[in-house]
Amino acid sequence: MSLALPLLLFAVATVGLAFLVEPFVGWYFQWAWWAYVLFADALNHRLAGHSLLRSDPRRFAWLAAVSVVLWTLFEAVNLRLGNWYYVMDHPARAARWAGGVAAFATVLPGLFETEALLANLGWRRRFDVPRLRRSRGLEVTCVALGLGGLVLPLVWPDAFFPLVWVGFAFLLEPWNRRHASASFARELERGEAAPLVRWLLAGLVCGVLWETWNHAARVKWIYTVPGFDSPRLFEMPVAGFLGFPPFAVGCVVAVRALEAAAERLRARATRWWPALRLCAWSLATASTVAVFAAADSRTVDSFYAPVAELGVLPPDARSALAAAGLDSPERLLRALSGEAAIVSWAARTGIPAPHLRTHRERVALVMHRGLGQDRALELERLGIHTRGDLARWTPQGLAEALRRSGARGPSRFLERRVRVWLEGLEPVSVDP
Repeated sequence: MSLALPLLLFAVATVGLAFLVEPFVGWYFQWAWWAYVLFADALNHRLAGHSLLRSDPRRFAWLAAVSVVLWTLFEAVNLRLGNWYYVMDHPARAARWAGGVAAFATVLPGLFETEALLANLGWRRRFDVPRLRRSRGLEVTCVALGLGGLVLPLVWPDAFFPLVWVGFAFLLEPWNRRHASASFARELERGEAAPLVRWLLAGLVCGVLWETWNHAARVKWIYTVPGFDSPRLFEMPVAGFLGFPPFAVGCVVAVRALEAAAERLRARATRWWPALRLCAWSLATASTVAVFAAADSRTVDSFYAPVAELGVLPPDARSALAAAGLDSPERLLRALSGEAAIVSWAARTGIPAPHLRTHRERVALVMHRGLGQDRALELERLGIHTRGDLARWTPQGLAEALRRSGARGPSRFLERRVRVWLEGLEPVSVDP
């Protein structure tokens, strides 16, 4: 594969997003990330003569599959943490889950291709540090830190959520030191930190790309991290970018541990290995499906709806606007962006200009911070029809009012999400 093809794919997807062309609007994150993975692989092959996809396609496919399972574990933890949620997701479950699988499958390939690219570009081939002294106490401490990193966030999520990103690394690295083909601990014992530094940097690079393309996409995640709501870069609180480097290290440590465990099982239980592998993948698939189902009600906060299905608009207006070509909320908001445009579209649709202004404001509320039409209808029951109405509330007051009215979703995370809705709106001190 040449470098031109993934670049062309990325360009087409980005232009499609800019001009609101499907399937690029609804799937932009997946298009952008797979284009990057293919580009990095092609560049790695050009620089080194070999690459993950071209030289070992079976391992590439295995990494993509493990990537789905691994990230789903973090999604499972987030059911308790509530540190991010998804907006404007696909209303059809099959499309929503397929989009999730396609996105989650990029995590490990993206990290591995990026680390290889840094190495092939000659970044930090050598980085000497004082040698790490091996001891039984150090290994026990690592395991304890790893267990703490996985357990404490589940027990006290608001206080210990950052530990999630380091749990795997500390827990599994002592195993890797003894059994894996590569180990950060063994390298540090030799005084060599270049691989660790490259993986940390790969995590940061991928994190910036993840957040950049997520911010541009329609279907996206938004963070609600306790105590770190702002300032934000894209949808991520700035401090949150510090989590990507250890996350990358945890990912590669987990992959090495899985590969080492599989090799040992294959060698010791040759006869039973196919059955064991089938059981492992079956369990992983069932767990992934279970987490996806749970996330639909707890982590996915809003679904995308075209103009023809927007319940915040009268039926006759929905039909007229969709028939006139304003079939998506984005297209409608873009077309009705000024007074002259509203007057022009009033003549074309037969909808009076004052009504078009009202319709635009209601659609703008639906699209504001990915609220979605179901949330907009919940707000409508509280007398909130526009962003101006929304700005009159405080986070605590609105969250409590929504709870009393029976708003859907996990009540514990509702106030955090309300804070996101109110970002960028003029604050007031008194509720209605």
